[in-house]
Amino acid sequence: MRELLWVVVVAVAIILVVAFIIRAIGNRRGGARFETRALPGSYYSAYQARMTELQAMFVSHPRESVAGAKQLVDDMMMRMGYPTRLTDRERLTDIAAVERSHADRYKAGLGLKNESTTEEMRRALQSYLDLARDLLNRAIPERERTAEGRREIAG
Repeated sequence: MRELLWVVVVAVAIILVVAFIIRAIGNRRGGARFETRALPGSYYSAYQARMTELQAMFVSHPRESVAGAKQLVDDMMMRMGYPTRLTDRERLTDIAAVERSHADRYKAGLGLKNESTTEEMRRALQSYLDLARDLLNRAIPERERTAEGRREIAG
């Protein structure tokens, strides 16, 4: 009787391990379980102005500037349809499911600690702002993007 009980326990354990592995593989391949959309073009100038403010603020308040840039990116992603998450790890997983390069930039910003140097904070800010700029560029229709590029060159 005892041997039969051990056989059942081992069989259940094997089934649970296999189920866990199948679920992990499915999550890795599954991609995003939500739909994203482009930012509305009406937000472009407000987000652009905020990015400029955060860059200027870095000189006197680097840690607050980085926190503001993360908040800006989180707000942009919320407006794009990313789910609201409680942890940065969950947000990072969502971002990676949509675009790997965005996840790499977001992760670079998350690496800060209380004892981080100014250079590390500068790199984190740059990562967040690069991500924000990329998200903004996707909000602008292609013909406006090329016209804006011409103004910068001519201006």
